[in-house]
Amino acid sequence: MPEVSRRAVMTSTLGGLGVAVAAASLPAAPAIAGLLSADAPAAEAQPLRSLFAPHVGRTFRAADGDRVLTLTLDAVNDLAPDGAPGDDYRFVLLFSGRGSTAADGIYTLSRSGVPAVSLFLNPVGPHGTTRTMQAVVNRTA
Repeated sequence: MPEVSRRAVMTSTLGGLGVAVAAASLPAAPAIAGLLSADAPAAEAQPLRSLFAPHVGRTFRAADGDRVLTLTLDAVNDLAPDGAPGDDYRFVLLFSGRGSTAADGIYTLSRSGVPAVSLFLNPVGPHGTTRTMQAVVNRTA
């Protein structure tokens, strides 16, 4: 009995999928594209100061796949010392969360009426029942 390698199986499977997708996309592409875009989750927004500044004092949902935290946006600060005041692409977000033990990680921040944004959050300051979490955004336009 001939032995078939995993590589040969994967190559034939992926090739078959490519042919199936090409054949399916010819006559019915608009129907498939419409179905996929309707079911696909909304794309995440780029982190901009202007998305967060109007929501200081409000709560955000922060999810990292393992847990969900409720964080209050305490401040949107300039990135010192070289950040231009009010720069939409360079700023620091400070959140507080009561009673939660948050860890460093990438969190998806969401709030009703605000597009979801993924940022790296890390705890700063002393340990306690209230812990400050910060996100630093430092990017070019």
